[in-house]
Amino acid sequence: MKKQSKEEFLEELLDPIVTEAGYMLYDLTFEKKGKDWVLVIYIDANHPVSLNDCETVSRCVSDYLDEKDPIEQSYFLEVSSPGLDRLIKKEKHYLANIDRRIAVNLFAPVNGKKEIMGLLKKYQSDFITILNDDGELMELETEKIAKANRVDEIDFNPRHEVE
Repeated sequence: MKKQSKEEFLEELLDPIVTEAGYMLYDLTFEKKGKDWVLVIYIDANHPVSLNDCETVSRCVSDYLDEKDPIEQSYFLEVSSPGLDRLIKKEKHYLANIDRRIAVNLFAPVNGKKEIMGLLKKYQSDFITILNDDGELMELETEKIAKANRVDEIDFNPRHEVE
């Protein structure tokens, strides 16, 4: 049986707390930054995540962690949105991004490219299928993916009226 990492343990522990607060635990990291340990919880919702949402989850999680005390060292807690260009690391991330535009960076080139952009059409544990920007369906082995993230196309065209 595979040993559970600290991050997997914390995700399993905190997922019900975040869900009970009305949010989805998208991801978390627990790592040393300089001399300090930092627990970063990324939350998602059916609406854009605001600073108030992050504060709400931070209070719930902080109270729970203070009560249960599952982390032996001192640490800082941060709660954040995964952002528009959110990383896609887990099965649930891939499945949530079917028919969305993603960017995939590969460890080694496929058809001469190390970065492929397009619509994620299918996910299976061993591979993903992308309809790339050239209109070609490509199957990429998940073990060859160095990094994947969502690419939202935002029409940002602010209008400045001149009087």
